[in-house]
Amino acid sequence: MLGGLAAGAYFAPAQWAGRLLPGDSVVDEGAVAFLPGTAIATSGRVEADGVDVFDPEGEILLLTVAIDSHLTVLDWIRSSLDDAVALRSRESVYGDRNDTEQREHNRYLMDSSKDIATIVALQHLGVHAADFTGVLFFETVPGGPADGLLEPADVILSIDGRPVTTVDSLRAVLAELAPGAAAVVTVENSETHELRDVEITLGAHPDNGGSFIGVSGVTERVSRSPLPFDVDISSGAVGGPSAGLAFTLVVLDVLSQGELTGGQRVAVTGSIRLDGSVGDVGGVAQKAVAARDAGARLIIVPEASADEARSGSGDVPVVGVANLEEALQALADVGGDPVGRLLG
Repeated sequence: MLGGLAAGAYFAPAQWAGRLLPGDSVVDEGAVAFLPGTAIATSGRVEADGVDVFDPEGEILLLTVAIDSHLTVLDWIRSSLDDAVALRSRESVYGDRNDTEQREHNRYLMDSSKDIATIVALQHLGVHAADFTGVLFFETVPGGPADGLLEPADVILSIDGRPVTTVDSLRAVLAELAPGAAAVVTVENSETHELRDVEITLGAHPDNGGSFIGVSGVTERVSRSPLPFDVDISSGAVGGPSAGLAFTLVVLDVLSQGELTGGQRVAVTGSIRLDGSVGDVGGVAQKAVAARDAGARLIIVPEASADEARSGSGDVPVVGVANLEEALQALADVGGDPVGRLLG
């Protein structure tokens, strides 16, 4: 009888762990687990029309992490024994978004990531691909300075008359202003194209104390330049921003002669910014396990996540990079061909 109860307890809701086990438990209401996801081949995911394409022999693998929000006590026990399983609070992963809102958010981030990846790759190939005309955001921070004043349909054009065309220019303008100051933010409604001025009292950023207006998920509004060819990336059901660097490299590989990967299977994770810098992503240890299991010969991750990736990579080498140039150098170091200019 006792043995039957013990076996059944392993499958009790995970949030009971905090009540059944002594002390403060990591598992509580709303906990989620990060698990190794999949390493997805990107061959065939980039299509181009009106320009020469070169099908690579090597493979760039897009890495994902699996998130389990239906935890059991068994999951809690596994997380304490297996470094490939990490528990997180639901709030740290989803914020205050529900499942539907999170899926929408991830689709938004993926669409933005594909656009940026294409632009960065084409710019690297010497093609003027886009102009930047303002800053978009996904949502306002609850209780922040812009809460109730700005909407996700708004595009930030200027602050106190200072032009805002990119995220970097937004940061630069805010750096010139003091927390607590009143600033006039000029925005354009992306649906009606109506312009309006909104006065916002700037807050103090909780991390660095600088001024902030309280918007998240910021990215540039892109006006794509006319091109004599088309490039399209298929992301399938994958969401989020972490495929940005991988997609940038795939576009470069398809549109340039030679083997960017040296004909090898290379796993890549990391977001990409318009200046070519690589941003941090989550679940890197779990993604490294997926890369190792998929037979990757090299794993490229954001610079700050290299040690985390090595905890799950086994014997597979890991290279941390800060930008696209470093990623290309990492590929060259394992026999990859250099990328030239796009001709024709």
